[in-house]
Order: sequence, then structure tokens, then C-alpha cells
Amino acid sequence: MPAELEGAFPPRPADANKYSVGTVAIVGGSPHYPHAPVIAALGARAGGAGLVQLVVPDASRYAAGALVPEATFTKLSATCVPPKADVTVIGMGLGQSVTTEVIVSRLLSGSKGRFVLDADALTVLAQWYGKKGGYKPAAGQEIVLTPHEGEAARLLGWKREKVAAERDAAVSEIVSRYRATVVLKGRSTVVASSDGARKYVNGTGNPCMALGGMGDLLAGVLGARWAYLGGDPFLAAASAVWLHGAASDKVVESADDPSIANTAAAVGSLRVRLERRKA
Repeated sequence: MPAELEGAFPPRPADANKYSVGTVAIVGGSPHYPHAPVIAALGARAGGAGLVQLVVPDASRYAAGALVPEATFTKLSATCVPPKADVTVIGMGLGQSVTTEVIVSRLLSGSKGRFVLDADALTVLAQWYGKKGGYKPAAGQEIVLTPHEGEAARLLGWKREKVAAERDAAVSEIVSRYRATVVLKGRSTVVASSDGARKYVNGTGNPCMALGGMGDLLAGVLGARWAYLGGDPFLAAASAVWLHGAASDKVVESADDPSIANTAAAVGSLRVRLERRKA
């Protein structure tokens, strides 16, 4: 395990309960993307959340009931009040609409707490603050942003090609503008702390992760890790990214799914070649 992640996976206390190990609220979903927040809920459960609280439209209820039956349910609306949680994860599948803008603005405007912003919440953030020099979190508010390169481009007003070519610079600029911990997803995902002092470049993961819903899953894992670890969003984000990629590596290496067996062989062959080059 990388040195940056020392202390990221403490054992659960013997007297742990569902509240003491972390509660996560997940706000997302729309008729067009009903299952995105359910995927995030699966990530939160796998990441160790003691209680997952879904704030989703009716279209998400059947999948939620089948896949995460232990989660609580609040119907998503422009005026809904998400349940209190250690971490609130916002954006997966919300879509682009006036309702989305209202939901994101109500949750962020002056609210204390820990927030993970993903997907459509990032687009709202970019539209509101990207051209105004950035966003200043409210007192008592901590934020983690999880953009892929396209979303990072919107947050910065850059071309996607520039983000891809200057990933380190893009991460540093997003941190500066939005005063947030940043997870720039992609090959060798980069995590940077909100003060810019710490940076982690992830070494786990593989091409099989090029799959719709992977980002939703990571957002849920991140929410769970942060809810459990508490104070340090950088450590929570870096450990979530590492765990997310390591779990996928394990699946690929075992090749339990025949559809990825060839990719697993290719990834293994590539690792051997790289190790030989290093030697």
C-alpha cells in the first residue's frame, strides 16, 4: 500500500454500530438516469458505510429496493430536505435542469458539512462559479470534487485536450479556484488536497474500468471512506481511489468474468513487460 495511505484503513472498534462507522446520504437520479445513485449506494455499502440514505426519484425505487434494500429512501424534489449524514454525495444522474440547479444550490448555499460533488453537480458548479473566479465554501463546509477530464474542462473553462495534456496543472488550478479537495479521474487518477500541499497519483486500476457507472461507484466509496475516517478529505479521497482501482484489479486478475479474460491477459502481459523494463 502506498505510504500516502498510511492510517487510511483503521480496524473497526469492537463496539462499532451503524452510526459510528459513518452515514452517507446520496442525492441523485432522474427519469433518464434512475440507477446512477443506486450504483453510488452500492459503492458506499462496499466502502463500509454503516447507513446509506438515498434521496432519489420514484424511478429509482425498484432498483434501490432490490440492490440496497437496507438503504432508507427520501423522494427527490426541488424542495426535499436530505437526511442528516456524515457525508452527502450529490450529482449522479441528476441531469441538467432547473430542478438540478435548485437542488445543488440549496444544498451548498451556506450549508455546513462534508459534500462530495460528482457528475451533474459539477456542471452546475462550473456554470455558476467557473466564470466568476471559483467557489468559496461556506464556513464549516468541506468539499471534494470528482471530475473526469471533460468535467474538469468545464470547471476551468479549458479545452478537454488541454486538461488531458496538463493534468497536474488542471488539478492545481481547480484546487485554487474552488478551494476543494480534487479527484481528477482517468488513467493515474490524481488526488490533491484543498490547500495544494499534498498530491497522490494512483497506481491501481485497469482498462476494464472504462465502463459507465464507474464514477458513480467511486463517489459512493469516497463518501463511505470519508464518513468513517472523518476529518481528512484528502486521505479519504486517496484511499477511496486506491481501493476502487485495487478491487477492479482483483476482479480482472481472477478473470472470473469470461468477457474480461482477454483484457486480463493483456493487462498481465503489459505488467510483465513494464517490470522487465524497470529491471
